[in-house]
Amino acid sequence: MERFFENAMYASRWLLAPVYFGLSLALVALCIKFFQEIFHVLPHIFSIAESDLILLLLSLVDMTLVGGLLVMVMFSGY
Repeated sequence: MERFFENAMYASRWLLAPVYFGLSLALVALCIKFFQEIFHVLPHIFSIAESDLILLLLSLVDMTLVGGLLVMVMFSGY
C-alpha cells in the first residue's frame, strides 16, 4: 500500500509537465521582449534623457528578475 502511494505521488509529477512547458514558453517570450527593448533604445542611446534611460534600465532589471524567478520555480518544482 505504501509503495502504491509513493508511485502515485512520483507519477503525479507528470501532471505539471504542461505547466512547466508553459513557463518555458513564457521565459522565451520574456527574452524576446528583453532584446526588443534593447534594440529599440540602441539607436537613441545618445539622445535619450537620463530619467528615461533609468526607467528603461529598471524595466530591464525587472524582466531579468522575473526570468530568474521563472527558472527557479521550474527547477524547484521538478
